[in-house]
Amino acid sequence: MRTLLPDIAIYGTGNLAWQLGEALHDKGYPISSVWGRNRSDKQALARRLNARVLENVDDGGHPAIKLLLVSDTAIAELAKEIPADDASLVVHCAGAGELNWLIPHNRRAIFWPLQAIRKETAVDWSEVPILVDANRPDDLNVLLDMGQRLSQNVKAADANERYLYHTAAVISGNFGNYLMDQAFTLLQNNGLDHRLLLPILENQLQQFASQQRPFLRQTGPAKRGDTATLQKHLELLANHPAHSATYRLLSELIAKENGPI
Repeated sequence: MRTLLPDIAIYGTGNLAWQLGEALHDKGYPISSVWGRNRSDKQALARRLNARVLENVDDGGHPAIKLLLVSDTAIAELAKEIPADDASLVVHCAGAGELNWLIPHNRRAIFWPLQAIRKETAVDWSEVPILVDANRPDDLNVLLDMGQRLSQNVKAADANERYLYHTAAVISGNFGNYLMDQAFTLLQNNGLDHRLLLPILENQLQQFASQQRPFLRQTGPAKRGDTATLQKHLELLANHPAHSATYRLLSELIAKENGPI
């Protein structure tokens, strides 16, 4: 017998609303309705998900799950606008968010895909880690089941664990992207091919999958105390203040971790 999946109302029409909405719809979750502040956007998403359009935020009825897929700063205010009842589990997807953002709703939960998601980029949900939290054990199980229908890597994570993962994601993902952008622009501005760095980056990602601390594999002039090379690099970056500041700071931190140059 086919399992009857809970129906879901989606609030929001941005990147995550499209990608997660489509993924859940494709897995058989009935999407009952879509709400958004932009009329044309919510109509387009509702058509894609075979759902009705909510004209008003308080017209959503009593679906099993109300999924708030809006920006982090909009979650708490939107939660207050949605009528509270015990029929619906109210869920947001902010990794650095809190369950109490969803007050006054009694059944509160978090469903966080640990991934940067954009509407125009295909998502392989089977590879996306999903961290879930809820203030009731039964509701936690509902979200664990929902996550496991999408991904092979789903974990329950309390607030402290989520904050740690979120911090680490910013350091490795957001900061890492900034560093790659600096490398990209340095080479592009000098007519050089940034793709020659791909083997280095791919190798680092492969090594990161091991249990060994990455700094134990650290190489480069700061690690080996090569002040001549460090100075040469800084001279090349003299006309790039942001690049130079980043290079100098990270070199000093690496040297401090490794011992004085």
